[in-house]
Amino acid sequence: MKNKVFKSLIVSSLVLCNYVSAAECRDVSQIISKQLEDNYVIECTATTLAQLMRSQAFLSGCERQKSSEDIAEFMTLELNKIANDKHLSVVYDPQWVSELKVYRSSEQSVAFADSREMETPTDNYGFKKVEMLDGNIGYLDIRVFSDSHLGGEILENSMKFLQHADGIIIDLRNNFGGSPFMVTSLASYFFDLDTVHLLTFESRTNGVLTRTQDWTSPYVPGPRFKDTPLYILTSSNSASAAESFSYAMKNLARATIVGEVTAGAAHARSAEIVNENYILTLPSSRPVDPRTNDNWERKGVKPNIETSSDNAFYVAYAEVLNTLIKSKHSNLGIHQWVYPLVKAKSNQYQTSQNDIDQIIGTYGKHKVFQENGKLFYQYLDDPAFEIELLDKETIVFKAFTEARLQAIYKDKQAIALKMLSFGEDAREFQRTL
Repeated sequence: MKNKVFKSLIVSSLVLCNYVSAAECRDVSQIISKQLEDNYVIECTATTLAQLMRSQAFLSGCERQKSSEDIAEFMTLELNKIANDKHLSVVYDPQWVSELKVYRSSEQSVAFADSREMETPTDNYGFKKVEMLDGNIGYLDIRVFSDSHLGGEILENSMKFLQHADGIIIDLRNNFGGSPFMVTSLASYFFDLDTVHLLTFESRTNGVLTRTQDWTSPYVPGPRFKDTPLYILTSSNSASAAESFSYAMKNLARATIVGEVTAGAAHARSAEIVNENYILTLPSSRPVDPRTNDNWERKGVKPNIETSSDNAFYVAYAEVLNTLIKSKHSNLGIHQWVYPLVKAKSNQYQTSQNDIDQIIGTYGKHKVFQENGKLFYQYLDDPAFEIELLDKETIVFKAFTEARLQAIYKDKQAIALKMLSFGEDAREFQRTL
């Protein structure tokens, strides 16, 4: 008798669990399918996703899940078999739901922008570094695209700092995105007064699609760089707004992209509350390039020159110098002087002890020697200067850049050293020992 009662309780418990799971699946699917149908950015995909979630096959699969977390994971996987959208997901997180409700019902959401403006900009609003490289090449490292009303002044000052640069490198390898308004502000510096259509943004709300166009500004506070060679560095981590800037500038043939294919995150998403336990991350808007009628979602931005993110800086640096040399820029001499050094670094040469042994020796009054694992050059009894091999032929002084050495080889043997000094004739020293 006891066994029968026990078995009956187990069966009842299983039936109840299945019933709760089935109800949960139906309720959540019904709400999400409606949200997708009305607001997912691509209408035809939205219709297909909604039909999927209302299908018996989908609900049956959902009801076989063992927990609410499993239901969320199942829904996310099934939806993305169709959408393949990195921003689309179903999340089981009651705490997030609770926090989101509190935040949206408070004054925080209204005051957020003002409070952010009052903060100390310890991150410099995303502007990590600006400098002039050897060869008169400007370099700007941006880690996040802040809102223009926050970081606009720093952008303006950065552009003024770079105003005499012969070429510019913008580093977005560690930029995960940010404000589209800053993308427009930055892009505007690289065109003339005629405005340029960068992107069109499509948004769907309650089944209505709206489009807004993003154009460069006819005015920028500071210098313009409409003819300055521009190179953009990317990595697989470059995402969202960083991709937006790279994609538009590449398709406008205004910049050369150097590095890795980017993350492929084009759609903009919002967090939509489903019920007390679930949140839908819903992609409701997307950029569309007017030249390609497409964007970088799932594909990423493909560089003009593909290389590892670690080496992208020197590859771009060498390329911009080479471009300036080919154009016979007015600063041709300095570009020709710096280019061999940068090009050697971009080749990622690995120095071997055999390479070092090849150049150790005496060259008349000059000698090269190794001491405590370091390589030195010395003239007579003058102080020795530490040197470094960038490749088998290119030798640089670590203390200064106005001069360098070049090894001359014959039959794979170093037979002479050539002293190269900027603005002076080369001097050659034959090997004597």
